[in-house]
Amino acid sequence: MYITTFYSYKGGVGRTLALVNVAYELAASGQKVLVVDFDLEAPAIHSGTWRTHREDLPRGEGQASSTHPGVVEYVGRFMKTMRAPRAEDHIVDATPEGCEGKIALMPSGALNDNYGRRLSAIDWNELYLKYDGYVMFEDLREQWRMLGYDYVLLDSRTGVTDVGGICTRHLPDAVVMMFRPDDQSLRGTAGVADAIRNERPAPGRDRVRLHFVMAAIPDVDDEDGILERLRERFLRRLKIPEFPARPLLEIRHYPSMDLLQQPIYTRARPRTKLARSFQELTKRIRSANIGDRDGVLERLKRIHELQDDVGVLDTIRRHYPNDLAVLGGLADAYKSVGLPNVAIGLLEEIAKLGGLSFRQLFTLAELRHYTGDRRGSLRSLTDFFQDAHTTDRQSDDGYRFGRRAFALLEILAKGEDRAGYIDRSPTIAHWPAVQRANVAIRLDRSRRERQVQVKILASVLSGDEGSPRERGSWASKLAFARVAVGDFPHAAEYYRSALSEDRAIEDAFNLAMAKWGHSGVVGIDDFRRVLDLREEENTQEERRHDPNDPSYLQAIALAEWFAGQGDEARQHLAEARQRLSAATEPPARPRPHHRSAVSCWSYTRVSASTFIEHCDEIGRLFDGHDVKPVFMRAAEDAEADTQATLSGLDEVTVRFHAAEDADADTQANSSSVSE
Repeated sequence: MYITTFYSYKGGVGRTLALVNVAYELAASGQKVLVVDFDLEAPAIHSGTWRTHREDLPRGEGQASSTHPGVVEYVGRFMKTMRAPRAEDHIVDATPEGCEGKIALMPSGALNDNYGRRLSAIDWNELYLKYDGYVMFEDLREQWRMLGYDYVLLDSRTGVTDVGGICTRHLPDAVVMMFRPDDQSLRGTAGVADAIRNERPAPGRDRVRLHFVMAAIPDVDDEDGILERLRERFLRRLKIPEFPARPLLEIRHYPSMDLLQQPIYTRARPRTKLARSFQELTKRIRSANIGDRDGVLERLKRIHELQDDVGVLDTIRRHYPNDLAVLGGLADAYKSVGLPNVAIGLLEEIAKLGGLSFRQLFTLAELRHYTGDRRGSLRSLTDFFQDAHTTDRQSDDGYRFGRRAFALLEILAKGEDRAGYIDRSPTIAHWPAVQRANVAIRLDRSRRERQVQVKILASVLSGDEGSPRERGSWASKLAFARVAVGDFPHAAEYYRSALSEDRAIEDAFNLAMAKWGHSGVVGIDDFRRVLDLREEENTQEERRHDPNDPSYLQAIALAEWFAGQGDEARQHLAEARQRLSAATEPPARPRPHHRSAVSCWSYTRVSASTFIEHCDEIGRLFDGHDVKPVFMRAAEDAEADTQATLSGLDEVTVRFHAAEDADADTQANSSSVSE
């Protein structure tokens, strides 16, 4: 149970209107709410407050002249008998039709001719001094709890009174302090706020939490900055910290005749500014209640409110030791307040209890990377892509965090093969074609990565997803990857078709390389065509290729050599080596293209040092040595391994048949002996 008082030093700020709207918001979410009307001199809440005119009301209820006993009768009976009456005898149901939760009301009292006399007979100061009123209200509070109310909302009277002290300092867990932006309200509100802060909390209870609401603000332009100056004064005098952001809730004046009827705006007009203000106030009240799970989850989203009160996170953790949603919110909160190791521990706990979501798996990988645990981070990324523990495989989070997970993988797996993380990934398998292709085209560091790239792009192109432009790009990437993995016939087929449509230098070069790889014979005319297209491009105003790009220079050098232009070939190869040589020394601000390049010698993206090694091998080819490109050697090795495997299988088959024949001979001999 969580008790919240609505208090204002002066009237006319919409305090009661705010309370009844908050009560409805709480009940609409399934909470069991009790409203207590402690504004005894000017009671305004009755059981029909939350009901429309179409709903049937109990006789005598739904009007200001309610006859149901309430606070005044409860206190009066206690002072006569010195025994606490039954609280439920002074409570009436006020739940509107169709409400998911419950609203009950403990009214100010039976509003008949004797109400004023009964009220004046109560000396609130004497109640505490002579009649042990403190114990009475503690008993009343316990009765409310036993009746199962989740929230109790007290409507306190204005000013500084004995009843106000009961409502603001004795009973509540929180106080909503509403005030106008004027000097009189500032002085009075500040005095009450100081008194509440100085009050020693009851045993077993925390200090009263304060929610400040500046209300009845004129909804007009503030050209002279009057409101801003007043806001700063209130923040300073009321000791409201600048952090968290927007600590002061503001409610603008709402010019509507509906206000005369005190409507439930959160039900009737939920999209109005006034209704949204009440909804925000409800969230703030709930977020401060440790016992309200939904409120706790809302509070954990408001990370800015936790920066200066990390202790509340430990309290929440003790209160919800096995709640996966709360533990997940706590992990995010601990991460945001700068306690990554605690967040890691919580995520590992969630993994044991029920499994991590895609977002949590990525967060765990990110936090482990942040704390220097590279191996742990890579394990989390393995789980992310291989779906070892994820609980939301079908959600959009798989791709949304997948892009970030792959980016982190690129950072952590420098110089390492990433194919094992992506190959046969059930996570990626659930993504749309465009998203799968976006990951595939970045797999270019090794032959194995190219093999996975071929699988994914071939699968994507087998369907009909993607625009014509996207599919054309995927087909080009697929053909390039096929050269890298030794699938020369399919690559050559693509490049022949591409050349018939567009005279592109890269298509001509890749066709020449694919034909060389397939036949083992260099097609001199094929490489001459590359140089012819280069000459044609040089005559055009706009060039499609950067003449200083190391990869371009390396390919042109190779084409020139086979076309018989040895001097030019050596010159361009030297330029390619020189362009990337600087990258072997780490620059002050390294950029990706300074660290790597695509080499036509391997058809993979390689480091600067490896690119230079490939240039050296090409130089040896120019010097007359029998040297083949890396991708061709890899294809030959793969073919040799396949042949060896097949030979081994053939040998096993021969042995198996020999054993069968021997067994048959044995059986035949046995039969002869028997005869």
